[in-house]
Amino acid sequence: MLKHLLWATDFSETSQVALEWGVALASLTKAEMTLLHIAEAAEATDAKLAAEHRQRLEEIAKQLEQKGLTVTSLVRSGQPAQTIVQTANEVGADLIVLGAHGHTSLREKLLGSTTEQVLQTSPVPVLFVRERCEPKFNHLLVPSDLSDAALPALDYAVDLAGLTKAKVTLLHVVAPYEGSPEAWEELRREMKEELKRWSNKVVEPSEVPIIETKVIRYHHPGAGITEFAHENGVDLIVIPTHGHSALGRLLFGSVAEHVIYYAPCPVISGKANVFCRR
Repeated sequence: MLKHLLWATDFSETSQVALEWGVALASLTKAEMTLLHIAEAAEATDAKLAAEHRQRLEEIAKQLEQKGLTVTSLVRSGQPAQTIVQTANEVGADLIVLGAHGHTSLREKLLGSTTEQVLQTSPVPVLFVRERCEPKFNHLLVPSDLSDAALPALDYAVDLAGLTKAKVTLLHVVAPYEGSPEAWEELRREMKEELKRWSNKVVEPSEVPIIETKVIRYHHPGAGITEFAHENGVDLIVIPTHGHSALGRLLFGSVAEHVIYYAPCPVISGKANVFCRR
């Protein structure tokens, strides 16, 4: 499934946490890893700092090689998001691994710039890790807007679940429903059936041990997704940024960014089409 992971680091705590997830995935899939440090402006004039960062990267590479991984380390200069995407293309990475914030605030650095830019331009899915949690893949969550554009993300999650025998939950969030409890139950039943029909377009029942469908009501899809993940012990969320229309792309992109920021677990995201490239 995965053959080459690119981990980009600024040596922040969250980038180190992201590395743990990258290593877990690389070990699981026997993928090789490229470690990328994008030199800060200060490194251009501070040879000692540049040497320290390069040595630190090489030490991490040696530690991973001792674990049996094939590792390459690179130091590049340039605008972070652009350099990450360019390097991913150059090395043939099929997953980018990022900590969800660096030296500045999460929203300022990532959702305001790097995350948004990488999400918009990356040729492959991106794994965002926001806080420390044990890397595990027992329960994967795939939010769905029922569009064909989102099907490759489900296919991607099912492939990953197949490696770990994980449970996959398909989740559809609807706006608060003001009808009777009976009418809501009927709507939920119909939507769950629609989710099953949607998933059957790409998933054979034998491909994943457990696949569940859930329909919930919530005022904001992103908030509903993150609360569901928190309450149901989700280990990893796979969500594309594009829906089936211009409006869908706008709304689902906003939802994906909300999930990256607030989810209690790591998130794999990217434009819908990047989940096809593997």
